[in-house]
Amino acid sequence: MNAPRPRRRTVALAVAACTTLVLAGCSGGGGTTGATGTGPAAALTTFTPPGQGSVEKITWNVFQGEPQTVDPFHAADYTPNMINSNMCETLFVQSPDFTIKPNLATSSSNPDPKTWVYRIRDGVTFWDGSPMTADDVAWSMNHNLTDPTGFYGYLYRNVASITKTGPAEVTVKLKQPDYLFNDELASYAGVVVQKKFYEQHGKKVGTPDVGVMCTGPYKFAKWTRGQSISASRYDGYWNKALPLKVKNIDFTFLTDGSAITSGLLSGQIDGTYQPPTAALAQLRTSPAGKLYSGPAPLAVTLVVANPKGAMGNADVRRALQMAVDWKGIGSQVYAGSGTPAPLQAVPAAYGFAKKGLTTYADSVKTDGTARIEEAKKLLAGVPADVKAKEISLVVPQQAETQQLGVGIKDAADRIGLKFKLNVVPATGYSNYLYDPATRGGTDLLYTQFWPNIPNPLDWLGITAVTGGSFNQSGYNGIDALYAKALATKDESARAELVVQMERKLHDEMNPMFSGIQLTNDVWLGNRITGAPASFAFVYYPWAAHLGGTGK
Repeated sequence: MNAPRPRRRTVALAVAACTTLVLAGCSGGGGTTGATGTGPAAALTTFTPPGQGSVEKITWNVFQGEPQTVDPFHAADYTPNMINSNMCETLFVQSPDFTIKPNLATSSSNPDPKTWVYRIRDGVTFWDGSPMTADDVAWSMNHNLTDPTGFYGYLYRNVASITKTGPAEVTVKLKQPDYLFNDELASYAGVVVQKKFYEQHGKKVGTPDVGVMCTGPYKFAKWTRGQSISASRYDGYWNKALPLKVKNIDFTFLTDGSAITSGLLSGQIDGTYQPPTAALAQLRTSPAGKLYSGPAPLAVTLVVANPKGAMGNADVRRALQMAVDWKGIGSQVYAGSGTPAPLQAVPAAYGFAKKGLTTYADSVKTDGTARIEEAKKLLAGVPADVKAKEISLVVPQQAETQQLGVGIKDAADRIGLKFKLNVVPATGYSNYLYDPATRGGTDLLYTQFWPNIPNPLDWLGITAVTGGSFNQSGYNGIDALYAKALATKDESARAELVVQMERKLHDEMNPMFSGIQLTNDVWLGNRITGAPASFAFVYYPWAAHLGGTGK
């Protein structure tokens, strides 16, 4: 999955207060540092300390609210994925250290450029005790290929056929070489469900009355609409390397920041990922638990949505980006959990191209402070009629995003651009991202973006290639390089092509600004520990690492 969605959190911040702060310049001050703190200088944690004892039941809050479904083929955001990642497994798995490893498939081979062959793990059972077979795998992959309502079908665009070719073997034939496809099977493009269950229940799968049938460490138990989803430990789970010390989990749906914070501090909620930003300072010092920060492929940034307006001019884009106080926004608006990102893709998503992208990023990075005079000089050569065009930015009506918008507007004002900030209800903001009629002539859109997998080709394919779900402007400047990279088997040669693409996007500052990269925060109450602190919860069975502290 990828979730190019706004962070749907309600945070109890005073917008007016931060408006003053942003206009005054946000850079003064910084985040708390330390192993359990957040902030640019904080030591990031991949795993929290392992748990020792068993726990009968915990309550975990999913900050984005109640999901519409737990059908993994239609799970495409924080809430459903945070729950599903513990129930439904994929052929490969994204580990908390952002490496991709075998899972329900023990291996893959590529006998020719248009063929992938998968060896299916033996000894895996569904929650009803029946064995997972190659038939289930082939059916699940074909469902992703053919279901027009599924979220992951676009990742199968180069697939010609999927067939069972042995008792424990599935073969995928491609229309053309695609060396991204294999890694995408560590997202729900590679999810495996029980064929019989889906054929029996059809479109009711994923609903409160039916649930799902998968192979993960926790099985669907009960969905109380408007209150919680309960999952219970599957004692027949195949992977004995995972601790599985928590027997039952209730996933609750609080979205109000004050209510979430109160629940965490009182112990009514044992844990949560991405606690309210407004509560981070309080949580860091609370004796009720611990706040950890981990690495994440998360970027808060601006998307160029209208190439016909002023944002169609490369110098205007570059000038606005360098005039924004990204350092201050990361420090103040995001409570120290954001740092300036030198490239459009962030380091946690560099994947196989890490060496080349890191070298290039180091050559262009800044400290993120506003460079007003430099931006003004760049604008001096822009035609007057272009500079006269009004630039519009739309953000959802949330404290963080409104503060971000005010910071962007301040930057535009200071370098003489005509700028309008539009704040719209958060519940309808997705329409601006995905509906051209709603978006109209909007020039810039806010997003908090994360990719399906820690692979830069996935990031680029979504954001900067023709047809990408998050390429609202129709940018096509790297299409040829991207197609060549997909078809390139040699990893080092493929990595060089990725660096070329990122260099072009950075030079053009298009179709997405280099904004700020975020850390991932997790709060664990005093009773529990062990969860990954990195951004692994959207596809990895993170709850299987939880255990008791003895308190």
